[in-house]
Amino acid sequence: MNLLAHPSEVDDVLALIWNNTTDAIFTLDKYGAVIDANPAFENMLGWNVEEIKGMSYPPFLANMSREEQQNLLKKLKNGENLPYEIGERKHMDGSMLGILASYWPVHNNRIHAIGMYKDFTEQMKIKRKLEESEYCYRTLVEHLTEVIIKQRHNKIELVNTSGKEFFGVNKLEHIINCSIWDFITSDNQDVIQHKIDTIYDQNPDKNPITHIDKFLRKDGKEIWAEVKIIPIGNKETADVQIVFSDITEKKKYESQLEYLAYHDPLTGLKNRRMFKRIATDAIQSAENIKGTIAMMYIDIDDFKLINDTYGHDVGDQLLQMFVKRLTSCVRESDVLCRVGGDEFLVLLNDISKQQDIIHIAERMLLVFQETYDIRGLALHITSSIGIAVYPKNGSNYDTLLRRADKALYRSKAKRNMYMFAN
Repeated sequence: MNLLAHPSEVDDVLALIWNNTTDAIFTLDKYGAVIDANPAFENMLGWNVEEIKGMSYPPFLANMSREEQQNLLKKLKNGENLPYEIGERKHMDGSMLGILASYWPVHNNRIHAIGMYKDFTEQMKIKRKLEESEYCYRTLVEHLTEVIIKQRHNKIELVNTSGKEFFGVNKLEHIINCSIWDFITSDNQDVIQHKIDTIYDQNPDKNPITHIDKFLRKDGKEIWAEVKIIPIGNKETADVQIVFSDITEKKKYESQLEYLAYHDPLTGLKNRRMFKRIATDAIQSAENIKGTIAMMYIDIDDFKLINDTYGHDVGDQLLQMFVKRLTSCVRESDVLCRVGGDEFLVLLNDISKQQDIIHIAERMLLVFQETYDIRGLALHITSSIGIAVYPKNGSNYDTLLRRADKALYRSKAKRNMYMFAN
């Protein structure tokens, strides 16, 4: 059986390819002029082949200089194949087309080379968009305050400029190929590292994992950071992007808000809400051990008169000085609270005998009477104290508070004294 095609059949196949392919095919002479071209050439570039034949520098070579053209012809003359060069060619209407060009030397008497163009315009647009997107991404990343890290096998491969300050180094080069733990430490370092190491095993959907923790830098500065661990590769390459967001100021603000939620802003003492929580827990503990605690309700005598006479600024300073004296009269285990205005609560923990309460109350009355020197004014005040004792005067917070308040009311009738609940 003869498997060789007849020459006429080969010619027919070549003719079909020449006339029906969507790729522009053309032949060149040794000067670079077009000898002939297929229909797709005219469809792609718009130039009439008959009009450009014989031009040693064809008009569609807009982005190729004559020197570059001569270098191309020289390579073809030396027998080099030149496949898949991306460039641009000029359409007859003046627009530029992205093309994928290939050239093959022929070297017969008439034809020097065969060229082929694939329309690569859409691919070039996509490539440009990708390059623009990458440029925008890199520009954005470089100007972010967050630290963006790409790492593989726990070694940093890329890091943006914010990494210098965060890690406390002068040059980004000092970070590359290092571990993040070369620059920061954390009490939960093993936990964070485990999340990084297992992100592909424990996270098949490749969702980012967020962790908030406190870190210590090499320069000794303590910072809070939100760490976002993002899988960007696959289980084999295990590329990971790590984003550090410094939230130290946010944490400080949250701490301040939390502090203000449970403390009096003028004196720094616990507010009533926090005091109730602490006192309730103390009552429960005292019940468990059959212990004794006491609640003192304190009021400054005639404080309104001081405010009205000297103004609220003087009144506020008096309250702050009063609190310092109050603090000096109690133990570290005791809890102080400003109820509001000139009223205060004190929780005395671990009372062994009533004489301990009396000793503290008498000391308070003496200390409160000492002269207050405020803006050149010598102020003298007294205070009244009501005292309720657990479990004698009540078994819960509300009852003890009510009984202490009643005792205060009786002591205020006489001023500058303390009274126990009946």
